[in-house]
Formats: sequence, structure tokens, C-alpha cells
Amino acid sequence: MGVLTTLGIDGWSFFWHTVNFVVLIALLTKFLYTPVISLLDERTRRIEESLAAAEQARAQVAQADAERDELLASARRERQELLLEAQQIAERLKAEARTVAQQEADRIVETARQEAEAERNQAMAELRREVASLAVHAAERIISKSLDDQAHRQLVEDFLDEQPASAGRA
Repeated sequence: MGVLTTLGIDGWSFFWHTVNFVVLIALLTKFLYTPVISLLDERTRRIEESLAAAEQARAQVAQADAERDELLASARRERQELLLEAQQIAERLKAEARTVAQQEADRIVETARQEAEAERNQAMAELRREVASLAVHAAERIISKSLDDQAHRQLVEDFLDEQPASAGRA
């Protein structure tokens, strides 16, 4: 102990300071170091969980982006199919309209042809009556004798009826 006293260190003081230091270290370890380490470990765990959650969220965003791109591509394909279908329907409707218009035009032409035929037949009948009447007047003048008008007409009409039949055979 002589050396310690020469240095100005009291043995009992040194002993109690060492005990105090050890007790202080034990108390600091129990009440400060362990809770601080626990807090730091807890914080590290939360940070790791946050990073894992962020990575998971990033993966979900990437998956959502992929699904969105797939939906957009599907929507584009569906739009193209609808446009193609609409064009086909339009072409079919145009063809049907053309067919209906052609049928209507054919019907109108046929009706006009029938009307023209009817008018021609009517004109021919009227012309026959006129010719018969003229022939009767001409025959009256030639013969200078008046036959009854009905007998003349019948005679001329019989004659005219025979003419187209014989003209058709020639």
C-alpha cells in the first residue's frame, strides 16, 4: 500500500470508488443500456418491417401495373374486335340496302312496263275503234248506202281481229 499512498491514493477510497463504479455499471446496464439496446433493436425490427412492407408494396404496384397493362391490351383488342364487327355489320347493311333498292327498282321497272303495256293495249283498242269508225264512214261513202252502224263496226272489227293473227304467222 505504500505505493498507493505515495501516489496520493487512499486504498479504502479506491476500493469504494471501484465498488461504486461496478455498481454504477451494473445499474447503468440494467436500467439504461438494456432498455436502450431494446429500443434500438425494436427500431431496427420496425425499420426492417417497413422495408419489407415497402418491398411488398413495390411488388404489388408492379403487379398492378402489369394487370393494368394487360387490361389495356385486352381493352384495345376488344375495341378492335368491336370496330371490325361494326364494319362487317355496316357492310352487310349496305349490301342488304343495295339488294332491297335493286329489288325495288326492278319492281318499279316491272310496274312501269306493265303500265306501258296496258296503255299500249288501251291505245291499240282505241285505235281499232277509230279505224273501225273511219272504215265505216269510208265504206258508207263508197257504197253510198247506209248500213246500220253496229253491223259495220262488227264487220270491221272481225276484219281487224283477223289481220294481226295472220300478220303474226307470216
